[in-house]
Amino acid sequence: MKVYLEKDYEAVSKKTAEIVRDAVNAKPNLIFCLPAGASPIGMYRYLVEMYRNKEVSFQDMITFDMDEYVGLTPDDDQSYAYFMQKHFLQYVDVKPENVFYPDGMAKDLDAMCKKYSADIFAKGGLDLAITGIGADGHIAFNEPDHKLIPLTHYIDLDESTRENNAHFFDGDLSRVPKQAITIGMEDIMKSRLFLVVASGEKKAKLIKKTFEEETLDPMWPVSFLRMHPNCVYIIDEAAASLTDPDILAKYR
Repeated sequence: MKVYLEKDYEAVSKKTAEIVRDAVNAKPNLIFCLPAGASPIGMYRYLVEMYRNKEVSFQDMITFDMDEYVGLTPDDDQSYAYFMQKHFLQYVDVKPENVFYPDGMAKDLDAMCKKYSADIFAKGGLDLAITGIGADGHIAFNEPDHKLIPLTHYIDLDESTRENNAHFFDGDLSRVPKQAITIGMEDIMKSRLFLVVASGEKKAKLIKKTFEEETLDPMWPVSFLRMHPNCVYIIDEAAASLTDPDILAKYR
């Protein structure tokens, strides 16, 4: 693992965007697993700015969304397919035929999930994936459980996850879907570069647990990233505030 310690959310967002920019410039047909949620919005803003400044082109890049809510169509303003268009894809030169996302309306979710992972690996696997850390330690929507599922699958969302996401639905928990589709742990562990972003005091306990408890625990899915051959954490000072500095220094 490697850690970049940045000043604040803006610095985290800029550093993450710089890593993405450099990766795309090094491999223009890079396969990028796009994250949703609050954490990557700043990164997308910087990537759009970099594109407008001609620092990078995304015309050959292939994208796979990391997850999606079950029961939402791509044009639903709370779907993650919509989120990617809103914050990133509509502003850059990614070709529509290179954009892939799970079908939250699929009649046969198992078959759709199986095909989604197969399509990722058929194109060579993920070059780059990015995630935040959920309050329960989940990455993508791989929720804590006694076993973790390797490939794309759909799951029942923990109530804590639904509660944390309710603010996207105007605070109305009843509107938050109870199921979601997510790439699996094998999809994640086989990505060539995996970035984890965290900022703010609300993430401090999560970062402390992740770095100070040196165990692999399916009830804390992010712990498995210790085994990833190229995992990079990009966190700010507030998120790192409760973690032993000597431990973080080992990964700087």
